[in-house]
Amino acid sequence: MIPSTFTVFCQQADQLGTLHIDSVEAPDLESAILAGREQCLADWNGDNSGSDAPFTLEDIHCLGVAAGDVRILHWEDQAD
Repeated sequence: MIPSTFTVFCQQADQLGTLHIDSVEAPDLESAILAGREQCLADWNGDNSGSDAPFTLEDIHCLGVAAGDVRILHWEDQAD
C-alpha cells in the first residue's frame, strides 16, 4: 500500500499543555494515529529518554486526524 499524508493533532492525555500538530506518512488511519503520537512523543521528550523522559506514549492522546498536509495559518492557545 502506498503511504498517504495525514495531519495528526495530539494533546497530553490529561488535557494540560499545548497541542502538537504534525504531518506523517502512513498506509492507513490507525498507523497515522500511532505515527503522530510517536512523533509528538519524540518532539516533546527531545534528547531525554528512559526514566529521564517526561512523557510516555500513554501520556499522548490523538485528538484528530486530517487527510493531507494541512497548513495551519493561525494557532493561539488559550492562557490558563
